[in-house]
Amino acid sequence: MQHFYLLLLVILVATYWFVLNTVRKSRLGLTPLLGWMVGLAYFVLAPLTVLTLNGGFKFPDSYGLDGNWGDMDLSRPRFLGPYLFIWLALMLTCAVAYFFCPRCVSEGNSKYLVSRRRLEQVILITMALSLLDWIATVWLTGGIAEFIVSHWYKRQEDLVQHFGSAYILYMRTSLVNQILFTSAAALYAGEGLRRRNTRWVFTSLILLFLFIEIFMSGNRIFFATYLLSVLTSCWVYGRKKILVTLVATSPLLVIVFSVWAWVRADLSAIPDSVEREVSNADLGNPGVTRLIDVTEGAAVMLLMNIVNDFGNKYDYLYGSTYSRLFTFFQPRTIHPERTQDFATITANLYEPGAVTSLGSTALGEAWANFGVLGIFVLPGITGLALLYSERLTAAGDKRLLFCSVSFVMLIWFARSPFAENAITWIGTALLIWALKLEKGLCVRTAARKTLAPAGLPSVFPLTAAEPSA
Repeated sequence: MQHFYLLLLVILVATYWFVLNTVRKSRLGLTPLLGWMVGLAYFVLAPLTVLTLNGGFKFPDSYGLDGNWGDMDLSRPRFLGPYLFIWLALMLTCAVAYFFCPRCVSEGNSKYLVSRRRLEQVILITMALSLLDWIATVWLTGGIAEFIVSHWYKRQEDLVQHFGSAYILYMRTSLVNQILFTSAAALYAGEGLRRRNTRWVFTSLILLFLFIEIFMSGNRIFFATYLLSVLTSCWVYGRKKILVTLVATSPLLVIVFSVWAWVRADLSAIPDSVEREVSNADLGNPGVTRLIDVTEGAAVMLLMNIVNDFGNKYDYLYGSTYSRLFTFFQPRTIHPERTQDFATITANLYEPGAVTSLGSTALGEAWANFGVLGIFVLPGITGLALLYSERLTAAGDKRLLFCSVSFVMLIWFARSPFAENAITWIGTALLIWALKLEKGLCVRTAARKTLAPAGLPSVFPLTAAEPSA
């Protein structure tokens, strides 16, 4: 059985790499389709590879999982069906991306120069909003001491119970701003890599805010998404030395992110948590455990159990979690039977009584709603991402920031529930429109020679005349 899984994996990885490279060559820059493919590669294909090479995985007892979903042995016949479901869904996704992706290389956003000064202004605006958010969070928690000793996830639950729908709206607004900050930072990094003139002082400020966000929210996903964006930009723009350096230092990041998964539960007990991780106590194979942590491999393990359970042990959801896109604004006081988000549903089923939510990738939600027909959800999203990439490319300078937002959001679509991501995406678009953040962000390169003599060189700061990285 192990040899059969390895054969399937080799075919899948080779096909996926070939198609991903085709998508990269079809458009210059961070497009929605490229974000979708990168998201699937990181949150589905990478953990699937680790699980296949390891023959499965069992979470250590110290993780405190109540259900048996945290123990997956690929030698058991019950996991063959789920594995084939994932494999076929990804292969169909590759087929759609390959056969419908344009073969001719488009200049896309290369026809435009970004105003670095304006983009820095956009990033500073989102930083200021983040700073206000952090101050409000500490104040609502009860002060710095209370914030430090509080559990990062339970803190949110307590505030939701205390303030109700008002705090949920506040959290969504905060998430929208953080997505916008991450996307603008990704665009800034990409433009610096593209023009070979990265400003490291401002980039260091961005990294500082990303680290503070990890501390304040307990969530690594924004920093991870930013790193994925930088790695993708290095690949797209041929910055091989930086790409190799980042890949070479990735083992350190794996350890740091794995340690943070334990530290964030109680910031007042950091020494004990670090000591436990460094000593490798109760981690089984530390390397595999940390890779599963960093790639969120638990989501793929849960996905395999969902394929086995929904339709047998649990009823299908028949699209109800996707319909949340049209009912999310209804307070539960008015509509108490409104469907919960899929991450909460799975947590109630697989970790009853625990204060948590469980991700299972886009495929988990697809199967739970539609059963075997869910195999067409990923190819369908791929087709939509293709069409949307074409529209954003045609829009050019009018949607450059939102193109970066869409790249980031499509990474998230691979990881978490559809409706929640769609709501966040819409909210981010509204924030960009309300603050007019794309106004003056970039102009056509053809206009440079005409405008420069008129005393407007500051509009085009991304030039070879600046110090290069």
